[in-house]
Amino acid sequence: QIYVHSKMMIVDDDVALIGTANINQRSMDGCRDSEIMMTSWQPDHLTTEESIAKGDIHAFRLHIWASITGQMNEAFRNPRSPECVNAMNKIADQNWQKYIAKNTVDMESHLLPFPLEYARGEIRPRRGLRDGNFPDTKASVLGKKATLLPELFLT
Repeated sequence: QIYVHSKMMIVDDDVALIGTANINQRSMDGCRDSEIMMTSWQPDHLTTEESIAKGDIHAFRLHIWASITGQMNEAFRNPRSPECVNAMNKIADQNWQKYIAKNTVDMESHLLPFPLEYARGEIRPRRGLRDGNFPDTKASVLGKKATLLPELFLT
C-alpha cells in the first residue's frame, strides 16, 4: 500500500510548488526522506508593483480556487485586493453556517474558516460550535493533552 501526503504552495502567482516534501531541511535534503517536488516558475509573467502575474500559474490558482469555492469570481483575479479577501471570507462564513447546522447538507464548496478564534489574548473555539467540538466528530477543536506519549515526542 502506498500513502501519498501531498502539499501545494502558490506564491504571488509567480511560483508553484507541488509534491510530498515539507518545506524543511529533512524533506528538502535529498538523502533522508523519500520525497518528490515539482516547481513551476514563469519569469516572463512575474508580479510587479503595477500588475499581478497573468501566466499559467495565475490560471492554475484560479482553477484551484474555483474548485475549492465552487464558483468563479472576478475578485479572485487579484488575491491581495480587499474585494477578494471579502469574497473568500463570505464564502467561508456561509459554509461554516452549513457545517455547524443541525442537519447535514451536501456542500458545493470546500472552503471553511479555521475552527479557532483569537480574542483578548485567548485562543478559543470558533463561535457556533456546541461545547467547543466539531459537529461531525464531537472531538474538541482545541484537542487534548496526550496521556500516552510524553509531550517531548509530540512537538
